[in-house]
Amino acid sequence: MHVVVETWTPKPAFFAADEKARNDLFAGIQEAMKQLAEIGVVTLGWGRAEPASHSTSYEWFAVWQAPSKELADVFLDGVENSGWYAYFEQSNVVGELRSVEAVAAEHVALEVEAK
Repeated sequence: MHVVVETWTPKPAFFAADEKARNDLFAGIQEAMKQLAEIGVVTLGWGRAEPASHSTSYEWFAVWQAPSKELADVFLDGVENSGWYAYFEQSNVVGELRSVEAVAAEHVALEVEAK
């Protein structure tokens, strides 16, 4: 299973958009979410980032689950095509969800990369 964690902050273009444009954007996203669910890409939830030590500077987040990297990529292509990035400054994290033990073992085995 892959996860996609999106973090974003509205750009000035979002604040300049009228209510209809904002509603249209989110109506399109809700429709796309239904289609994504049919192929197994589902949202685990959205929220507003709370201040915390070492937290991201982005204000909002969403967490998605996809059955494969290919479907995570389909999701991200859809985000791009939706016009979302015209309204939001965003950073994404995409990866396979694995056990703590497996990731810890990879960290222990890390070596300094030659530059």
